[in-house]
Amino acid sequence: MATSFAALIFRPAEIPDRALSQGFAVALGGWDVASPRLLVAALPGLPGYSAAYYSSGEPSAGAGDELDHLIELFEDELSPPVAVLDAAAELGRPGATVFALVYSEEILHDDGWRLEASGFLRYFVREGEEGLEAGVETPDRSDLVEIAVDLPESAAEQEEREAIDRAIRPHRGSTFLADELGAPVLGALMAGLFAPERRVEVRLVEPGPASIAAEMARLNRVLRREDGRGAPAPPAPVRGVAPPATYEAFVRAYDWADPADPEDLYRELAIGAIEGTLRFLREGELRGHERDPAWEAAAGRALYPIARLLGSSLGGGAAQRATIALGPDGERLWLVRDGASAAPAGPTFGELLRYLSLGWSRRTDAEEDLIGALMLRARLRSLAG
Repeated sequence: MATSFAALIFRPAEIPDRALSQGFAVALGGWDVASPRLLVAALPGLPGYSAAYYSSGEPSAGAGDELDHLIELFEDELSPPVAVLDAAAELGRPGATVFALVYSEEILHDDGWRLEASGFLRYFVREGEEGLEAGVETPDRSDLVEIAVDLPESAAEQEEREAIDRAIRPHRGSTFLADELGAPVLGALMAGLFAPERRVEVRLVEPGPASIAAEMARLNRVLRREDGRGAPAPPAPVRGVAPPATYEAFVRAYDWADPADPEDLYRELAIGAIEGTLRFLREGELRGHERDPAWEAAAGRALYPIARLLGSSLGGGAAQRATIALGPDGERLWLVRDGASAAPAGPTFGELLRYLSLGWSRRTDAEEDLIGALMLRARLRSLAG
């Protein structure tokens, strides 16, 4: 059975799981991949190194389609290794070096990379339109040559295979990586591929109350606000629906009484289906939903109201009012109109908070990539329904 895979090779001391998770999520921001998989294994024979194996997780994708996806994704300008390095630097781990290999036995494809903040070096062999070709690429140069294999007409099949292997071996990405790391890489990657140790979820922002508290602390720093100022009593159930733990964490951490911004409006947002001006609900507004019989249908879906949305009136369009509600998982956001009609908002709760903090920041190039991925991913979710 032919083997194909895409793997990121890294030192766990330099690249934590959170950098893998966020980096792959940023690289996949504009790709319509609903359930990406990232499996991690230590590499035998390469002490201190692990590999993260990526696959789309799409059961309907054929082997050829999956390989095309892997090749395109890792050749993209914002590839997973690039985004992982950016995420590691954001987490206080600058100066890391990562390696990557996209490999296939189905067709000849052996593409190896070394990446660091200062640039990259790439060696590859592949089946081109005109035959076998090899290349070397850096930020400043790109060389591509055809590989000629001279054989007598009487050569046996085994002789042909051996001649091709001799011709391409110096150009293989796996050969380049073996020289870089000082040990055979392909065998180690094959062994790790079939003995993964754990799965890392691919997420732009982690779920859960602790993550929401951290995102709120980030937003408060950006807006120069105080954590938990004017925080009300813990939120009560609304029409029988208890507040998710993530919302309780948000309420404790949010600045509800910023004297410099009493209106507390987030204007002209555009992420997924959340377009316009947003204001998080106060205690009295929650009580209003408790008394409103129109909210009964939303409550039947275990939705909990957290904010109101006024659509943008720029360009002469009428403002569209809606309530933003949290689903029972405490992560997914919904737009509810007239208390009944509910549609996916697009971002998760944590992603919305990260979008707000980035929107009011002077952003680095890496943060521009992150906010772009947040918007693309939210748009895809809102369209998927």
